[in-house]
Amino acid sequence: MSSKHNNSGNNKKTTHQKNPAVTGSAISKPSAVASRENPAVKSNTQTNANSAVYKAPVDSSLECNMAKPLPATATPQQRRAAFALACIQKLAGEWKEDTKKQKEFNSYASAMPFMIHANGLGQTAAFYRRKGTDHTYYRLYTLLGYWLSQVDQPFAGKADLLDGITQSDMDTYLAAQTEAMLFLDWVKKLASAFLARDEDPAQ
Repeated sequence: MSSKHNNSGNNKKTTHQKNPAVTGSAISKPSAVASRENPAVKSNTQTNANSAVYKAPVDSSLECNMAKPLPATATPQQRRAAFALACIQKLAGEWKEDTKKQKEFNSYASAMPFMIHANGLGQTAAFYRRKGTDHTYYRLYTLLGYWLSQVDQPFAGKADLLDGITQSDMDTYLAAQTEAMLFLDWVKKLASAFLARDEDPAQ
């Protein structure tokens, strides 16, 4: 006669631990908020965006540095203006005796937003880059690339503008295009204030 075996000791319920890597609770609250506010900015970017020294560009001799760091309460518009001002003032010193370069920069800075609006950021960047590194167009290309590569910007870590454009998804690209238009508005205003420009025919 076969005896019954009590298997109650072997019938323990198996509990499955949740993998924190795939649960929503694993996402920290600040990261979740940051991704909602600006999906183009990576949640692991925690570096202070108001640092006085910015990320080294492709050609470090063209890098723009602000004299003083901005306060933590600085608005996006203040950050755009401060960065543009540092770059324009550097160009004004470099081109002090070259009014032709200054006038060219003013003209191209005014045209760039219209080109972006009509053709998109990618085609405009390619046009400004193809002129070569010695051309005034290239200075605008690099200036915009430096700004969009800052830690709180869509192309963070990609100092070359075309690298950022070609290596990003559509949401990031569109965020960069919008930011480019906002930033170039300050570039235009400050270039007109600090660099020589073509005389008004009415004067």
